[in-house]
Amino acid sequence: MINIIKESKSKIRMQAEEQRIRTNIIGYLKECNYASPSSSFQVIDIKNLKDLQAIYSGPGFYILMTDLKFEDNNCLFQHDDFQAIYRGHSYFVKDRIMSHLFNLDYNKNPSKHRTKYTVCLKIEDGVEGININQQPYCNYSWKIIVHKMKDSSKMIREQAELAFDCIYNRPSKSKEK
Repeated sequence: MINIIKESKSKIRMQAEEQRIRTNIIGYLKECNYASPSSSFQVIDIKNLKDLQAIYSGPGFYILMTDLKFEDNNCLFQHDDFQAIYRGHSYFVKDRIMSHLFNLDYNKNPSKHRTKYTVCLKIEDGVEGININQQPYCNYSWKIIVHKMKDSSKMIREQAELAFDCIYNRPSKSKEK
């Protein structure tokens, strides 16, 4: 019984810490002005592979946006004429975004130093990742917001995802369980 009590207290403390972090991130996200330059986030139009060079590569939280409309997308986050369709986090943000939006190029040259992502942005059933430099996705515009989260843990980045969802609703293409 003593072990059960200790384990329960530990879980309660962890949940309280997660909630505290999420609340702080909610406050931060509500204050972000994406129209103004910032050292803590990037807003980048993505048209081709070369545009990825400007993306921060370390740990972070990111939002994928497009002018392609999805009826089932209840996410309220918009910037300019773009709506968020996916949000995620990674230890290697640039690579992760490439795996979502330039999936064929990302998987073309596998390396033992590069993460093999098996779950990516899914727009078509059964197809992981898209290629915005090919039909039909090249007919639309794409924008990325990256929040730099140097030295963050996975738990903190996951709280950023949940904080975003609390404010704006989960984007329709973010399908994690």
